Amino acid sequence: MSLLENRSDYSEGRGSQAGFSTYDSPMDNTSQSRVFAAYNDLYQGINRANAVIDNVGGIENMNTELRDQYIAEARFLRAFFYMNLVKYWGGVPLRLEEFTSLDQIPAPRASVSEVWEQIINDLTEAIPNLADTFPESEAGRVTSWAAKAALADAYLNIEDWTNSRDMAEDIISNGPFSLVEVKVADDFLQIYGPESITHSGEIFSAHQSETNGNGIATHIHRPNTGFSVGGYYAWLPVEGSLVWDWDTNDLRQQFSIYTEYFDENGELQPLPASTPKLFNKYRDAGTTGSFNGRNNIPFYRLAEMYLIYAEASNEIDGPTALALERLNIVRRRGYGYPINSPSDQDYPQSMSASEFKDAVLKERVYELNLEMKRWNDLLRTGRAQQAIEITGKSWSDVSLLLPLPIDEINNNPALGPEDQNPGY
Repeated sequence: MSLLENRSDYSEGRGSQAGFSTYDSPMDNTSQSRVFAAYNDLYQGINRANAVIDNVGGIENMNTELRDQYIAEARFLRAFFYMNLVKYWGGVPLRLEEFTSLDQIPAPRASVSEVWEQIINDLTEAIPNLADTFPESEAGRVTSWAAKAALADAYLNIEDWTNSRDMAEDIISNGPFSLVEVKVADDFLQIYGPESITHSGEIFSAHQSETNGNGIATHIHRPNTGFSVGGYYAWLPVEGSLVWDWDTNDLRQQFSIYTEYFDENGELQPLPASTPKLFNKYRDAGTTGSFNGRNNIPFYRLAEMYLIYAEASNEIDGPTALALERLNIVRRRGYGYPINSPSDQDYPQSMSASEFKDAVLKERVYELNLEMKRWNDLLRTGRAQQAIEITGKSWSDVSLLLPLPIDEINNNPALGPEDQNPGY
């Protein structure tokens, strides 16, 4: 998450995170080592999923429906991990069996299209055997709706607009979800707050607790602001980006960005001039350490399905009335208005297809900031260079892909130096 957020145009990495926000040259060694760790973690997840897929079917006297469900959940996770790889590294080795022998080390880079094909096959095969819902006690488990959301995302990335639109439509019209009602900014705590177990718009999230938490609040806040234990303020909003001059009437802005805080004496204090604005979407003042924040991390929410529908539908037919309405529903909710009634914040009917796409991508920032979406949006739409240069930074195409780990190239006989991504 640190990598992806500080790679986006609206967040600047500070301190040891600064290398993620450099675009005119290869990342420094510290940043590359973290990239390599992320790559290895994703393959560890893939290998664990492969272990389930390869072995659960052979368990004797196991309930057939439960067996098929576990295998389907593993297929989803394997696809989800490969989605993260192909989005940011490009084509990667496809490992589809549990690693049990050194003979399996050789694996060539598959093409980008081959990786996406595997992802779509896994998700499609998983859907019939996944549960549709789970009780709150099992919130966070993979459902058929999570697989459909991932498919909508996958199709969006490969520009299969019809399938992306239709998957999003299925979730919106037939899924057991609704947008969380928002009247004041802190109503968003129902989605992002440390006490939130689940919510009506959740499709798939990483569920966190004090014993299995994260350090996001610690990374985005200054110390002694009351929003976290400690504080590195290592992710800084970027002046000139969409989040800097964001309309303060938007309740999402009020919830996501802050400029002042209450000190230990209960007195309102401005943030210092060095960091006049900070992110505030994740906050947990009740943690007992730096890395056990309880805020769940969304991967797919209903609001994103509205935005995927709008974007994909616009690519097919232009800004239709339904596509515009889906976009405006998300915006109205952001301003605290009734979602099904026209408002003074609605995008107009007169937009061209190009203007409509610009509006969708802007709304994705306002709705999905700090949810690991923006860098992929910039890459898949070819807008990364333009967005980075708008903030005053220099660009090189070396930033389009992350480097493959040196150990992967050195130890995999099917790879050579020529397989490294450009610039590394």
